[in-house]
Amino acid sequence: MPPIAVNEPRVVDTFLTLCRFNTPSRSEKAASEWAGAYLEKLGFTVEWDDAGKEVGGTIGNLIAFKKGTVPDAPPIFFSSHLDTVEATPGLEIAVEGNLIRSASDTILGADDKCGVAPILEAMALLTESGEPHGDIQLLLMICEEIGLVGAKLLDPSRIKARYGFVLDSGPPMGGLTYTAPSQNSLKVRIEGKPSHAGSSPEKGVSAILAAAKAIAAMTLGRIDSETTANIGVIHGGTARNIVPAEVELVGEARSRTQAKLDAQTAHMKEVFEREAAALGAVAHVEVIEEYRTYHLTESDPVIRIGSEAARRIGLTPVLRPSGGGSDGNIFNGYGFPTTVLACGMEQIHTHDEFCTISALVQDAQWVVEIVRATREFRA
Repeated sequence: MPPIAVNEPRVVDTFLTLCRFNTPSRSEKAASEWAGAYLEKLGFTVEWDDAGKEVGGTIGNLIAFKKGTVPDAPPIFFSSHLDTVEATPGLEIAVEGNLIRSASDTILGADDKCGVAPILEAMALLTESGEPHGDIQLLLMICEEIGLVGAKLLDPSRIKARYGFVLDSGPPMGGLTYTAPSQNSLKVRIEGKPSHAGSSPEKGVSAILAAAKAIAAMTLGRIDSETTANIGVIHGGTARNIVPAEVELVGEARSRTQAKLDAQTAHMKEVFEREAAALGAVAHVEVIEEYRTYHLTESDPVIRIGSEAARRIGLTPVLRPSGGGSDGNIFNGYGFPTTVLACGMEQIHTHDEFCTISALVQDAQWVVEIVRATREFRA
């Protein structure tokens, strides 16, 4: 069966419409309601959960469902997130041939609206063509950019699928993420003792000095091929002439092997506590588990389906690891095998972010072919 013909002007218009909604985390309502109305016209039942209320946001996760016409096909879901890493006030968009970019001093919002738009286009194509399909669920999430919060607040009993496909990764097209790291965040508060820095510095205990010694003694950066660590934020002190009594730091560790993550986290905690104590300070270290790793293989059904669908539209499926987390980590943790598919987003989280029209078209085709391949798949 040849690949379905994508309505290129429509998928581009859908993408541009989504980008024009200003949707930093907790402010996704306008875009989510627009997407919900779009899906209702295609025969989906649409509802929102209470995740938005729990985070002080404007709306919850969008959960849409369409009953299949192939009863024994495995049910599947597609997911992307509606929030952007920062606000986009006054966004101006330039379309230059195959490239779509921001023409203003803001991000474009391709992360992750170039995942949402192809999903919506694919659902329109399936409806218009009358293609047979199994049960399809769509999960358009909130607050992904602030720690996968929307997915974490989703009640897993609301997922009515066997396999999941998240559109939220960069090129090359045809990429399927088979593993991503676990991540721990570390919140550290070091308590020292204040004193006048000119008249009696020896009576003080510098919390900043303790933090500096700890960071200098710590193994950070690229630990090995699977493991990284970073101290990203430090704040402390009250004045240049006061020995600082308190400093706060925020860091993280990631690894695709849980034992390595545990070891790196323990190392960072121990160094903070040791170096603080050596100066007479106290380090309070809070470790927060953000998400856990997952590992898929070529033989897993979700990878087999995604790879076969990629080949059908002329893409070369490439299994690749990720160094970052996504909602896919949470869905896998809930027990739903989920892979993350490549999209056309590039230079994400920068004001030079862009995406390509050809990738929007290919992703829409890929989603349709995943639906086709799934209706034929029997484990």
